[in-house]
Amino acid sequence: MNLIKKSAASVLVAATVTLGAGTAHADPVVPNTGTPALAIPGRHEVDKQKALENMLNELGVGWANGGAAGTAIGALMGLGVGCISMFPGSLAGCIIGTPIGAITGAIVGIGQGNPRAQQAIQEYINTP
Repeated sequence: MNLIKKSAASVLVAATVTLGAGTAHADPVVPNTGTPALAIPGRHEVDKQKALENMLNELGVGWANGGAAGTAIGALMGLGVGCISMFPGSLAGCIIGTPIGAITGAIVGIGQGNPRAQQAIQEYINTP
């Protein structure tokens, strides 16, 4: 009885594999053109690499025209505010204030040195 069950199961599996292999069908591969881009007024198509290069160039111009000076001034302001007014008896205010001032000074200095830097950053972020 057990031999009959095993034989029947083997025949069933062999028939399934044989019939299943004969009915397989694959359609030809169609290249995916992607989703169509929506036309947004005032927006021009730029690829991500070009947008990155443009952003880095604009940031470099902004850094050269005022970013370094803004960073130095911001770091000194942050050091003064942090060490003197925030925590006057500890080093924690200096540790917190200096980097915050430097980052703020760099952002302001680059923005004033090259007003197109902000537009380049937004273009890079919005480029798909």
